[in-house]
Amino acid sequence: MHDAFVEAFIDSQGFGKRRVTPMMVRMRYYQFEGVGEKGRCVFDVELVGVARHDPPVVHSAGFMGFQHRDDDAAMPALHTSTRTLQAWERQALARLIGGADIVVDAGPGGERAMGPIRARPDCLACHRDHREGEVLGALSYGLGRITVAPDVPDRRNCRPQGINAASTQPSY
Repeated sequence: MHDAFVEAFIDSQGFGKRRVTPMMVRMRYYQFEGVGEKGRCVFDVELVGVARHDPPVVHSAGFMGFQHRDDDAAMPALHTSTRTLQAWERQALARLIGGADIVVDAGPGGERAMGPIRARPDCLACHRDHREGEVLGALSYGLGRITVAPDVPDRRNCRPQGINAASTQPSY
């Protein structure tokens, strides 16, 4: 799942506003289809900005706030709000920088997972002060369970749910 989101984020045609379409396709798919054997779904995605932010920040402007100017000063910056990282996000980011592929946190509101966006050769055209494989950012996912309304079996929704500690290893 994370690889599909990273591909949509990095390898979409162009950047800026055109990046939204492939990301929205991924989001819609994982909101209504189960992820892994445990039937998880993704109810939100946040971008953790690392490469252009010191200290790192979380872009919390909703799913469509993931655009950046890509060094085109003529393009106005899109409105996004940022926040500082929570304790679990700082720990997860440190683990990703250390080489982890995905980190899952089972908190009181349910599970969140974070996976890295690592620099590829094509990323280095804009991120010149980084090396291939370095963590440029991360995607943080709110994980839930798919629910089906008993009176409308065709209506599926992704709802956050507390998930027991025994199931904190990702199956995706």
